[in-house]
Amino acid sequence: MEVDFRNRQLLRCYEKEAMAVRRWGADVGKMYIRRIQMLYAVKDFQDAYQRPALRLHPLRSSKRGELSIYLVGRWRLIVTKGNTEEHVVIEEVSDHYDD
Repeated sequence: MEVDFRNRQLLRCYEKEAMAVRRWGADVGKMYIRRIQMLYAVKDFQDAYQRPALRLHPLRSSKRGELSIYLVGRWRLIVTKGNTEEHVVIEEVSDHYDD
């Protein structure tokens, strides 16, 4: 799948584990990188839905149109579909109860 990032900071946190760990802590930072690697490895959204580890699901209410991927504990990775079924945009890392 083609992966884009909403901003440079999200991209740099993917490229440099130390930045991700500093920003979100060791568990969340490392899982952030692992989940994005999984997105690169899948063919499209249908394939991503078939990966139980991702726990990919659409969000409701004010987050309608966005999708959630489980990271660790109450943390999730928020993504949106890009222009095609083979394109995803990384939007943010969110503390589920801090929304």
